[in-house]
Amino acid sequence: MKKWGLILLIMTSAIGFISLQLHNFAQDSSLSEWHKGLDGYVKSIRLQKDNSKPIAALFHTDWCPNCKKLREEILATPEFRQFAQENLITVQINPELGPMENKLAEEFGVFGYPSFFIIPANSQKATMIRKTSHIPVTKFIQQINNAINS
Repeated sequence: MKKWGLILLIMTSAIGFISLQLHNFAQDSSLSEWHKGLDGYVKSIRLQKDNSKPIAALFHTDWCPNCKKLREEILATPEFRQFAQENLITVQINPELGPMENKLAEEFGVFGYPSFFIIPANSQKATMIRKTSHIPVTKFIQQINNAINS
């Protein structure tokens, strides 16, 4: 009987581990279509000149729990992903990955994570979306539209 208990414990642990990995993969894939880093930001600016879409710039870190929450609750949702694909040029920047990414974060005035900015096509002035967690995705999209139209 002890043998079956050990087998059950191992199987339960394995299933839990696999579930966690799938959950992490789903989070990471929510930003898979986003441009990355300073190079991604430069590419986003070039794309903006070509198609006049606003840029959405997300400053985040790998260790930040609020960044993970933003990805899970908003950025990974089908509603936001469709909105972003149709209306935005998206770029994610982790200031901890290099000095140039850190300098870019300083230029934006990033003081905490996550920091989410909208840069309308007709302006170089970035607007920070201040409330990024504990809100419905529709409210987040509304804030982005308000920033684009301001």
